[in-house]
Amino acid sequence: MKSTAWWLTRVRNYRATGRRIAQVHVLTRPLSDYLRYEFAAYAYNVEAGEDIRILDLTGKENPGLPDGTQIGRELLESPDIDQFRHWRDLAMSLSVPFTEYNAG
Repeated sequence: MKSTAWWLTRVRNYRATGRRIAQVHVLTRPLSDYLRYEFAAYAYNVEAGEDIRILDLTGKENPGLPDGTQIGRELLESPDIDQFRHWRDLAMSLSVPFTEYNAG
């Protein structure tokens, strides 16, 4: 994981100052080869202090999270911050820690 050493250092430094870095990966099975590769990297991120969580929606209804794939980025002039916080909180509440998901 030499190419991501800068990120792992950043995560450790953030955690050392009391800040938190977290993400929820929403997925459905079967896992692709690329997702299995990402999981291998996640183990290092978690060890560095990143809170990575998994929300597996296999066979479940979408609980109201936005759907789609990132295809670009644009700066929103007036984002609905409350909506984004709602989605974040919903995803966090329904997800499990990566280490728990990966062990099961």
